[in-house]
Amino acid sequence: MPSGGVSTAELADLLAALPFGHRLWVRGMGRSLYPLLRSGDAVRLLRCGPERLARGDVALVRHGPRLAAQVVLSTRPWVTESLLGGTDVPGGELVGRVIALKRGSLVLRLPRPTRPALFLTQRALSGVWTKPAARAVYRHLRDLFSGWTKPLRRHFVGPVEIRLVRQDDLDALLSFATERLVVSGTFLRRQLRDRWGLPEERRVGAAAGAFDAQGRLFGFAWVDDYHQEGLALDGFWVRSLVVSPRVRRMGVATALVRCLLDEARRQGAERVHADIDEDNTASLRTFSGLGFRPAPDSLTVTTNQQWDAAGGSKRLVVLVRTLSV
Repeated sequence: MPSGGVSTAELADLLAALPFGHRLWVRGMGRSLYPLLRSGDAVRLLRCGPERLARGDVALVRHGPRLAAQVVLSTRPWVTESLLGGTDVPGGELVGRVIALKRGSLVLRLPRPTRPALFLTQRALSGVWTKPAARAVYRHLRDLFSGWTKPLRRHFVGPVEIRLVRQDDLDALLSFATERLVVSGTFLRRQLRDRWGLPEERRVGAAAGAFDAQGRLFGFAWVDDYHQEGLALDGFWVRSLVVSPRVRRMGVATALVRCLLDEARRQGAERVHADIDEDNTASLRTFSGLGFRPAPDSLTVTTNQQWDAAGGSKRLVVLVRTLSV
């Protein structure tokens, strides 16, 4: 989902207005190319028409206000699908061809000779991933591997401090956001200056970070209201909970949310909400372990409607935690 900056619908309109042949980097295209493309990664777009694409290309496709980078399975008829398959909306308006992916400083180019390999990979992965048993095995192996590497990762990272983000943490926050957050630097800078980074008596909302001894950021989340982004959702919501792979399974996500809950309670909030992608099992476990429970159906419906209108691409699970005074 977009957070800060322009909405997905506005971004889609901007890209569609570009002339053919234009190239640019775009961040935050969702999870249609996962695991090649993760939240916070970027794609390099070549603006073009359907005649420039063939089976096995990666297309940036617009479905109403939503954008998705998907593998082209057929051009006649026009069919695209996520890398892991699933229930993608058929059709869609082509925006252009994805010619490279970027994660941090790593750039993976997608030249045309890769078309057959990518097409066959998508067919194989989608055939496996749509089976619940295969997804369960993957999650088990991922958790097992993460557990094995935890002592080594803890040694290299060193002690991690969980605390509220201050104004002098801006450089570390922007560096972390560039690699891992689908949030504009302008939005973060403004929020830190005008709300989160104010003295305690004037602070509104808050951001929490996981910092190493050198002041580098390895995890981040914030709590604030949605009204600033034009959504009619009341109260405080925990957002953008992201933890670097180096410190996962070390309790960082739980500690970040606890820090935000303490600050929300200090500011007088009676409850805190969270909206989470329905397939984000790790975050769902984290929030459930902290006492968050399913919100009323009416709020869940309203939240999903608000994000659908803003270009959200997945169904959200809405949770709520009552704060004791």
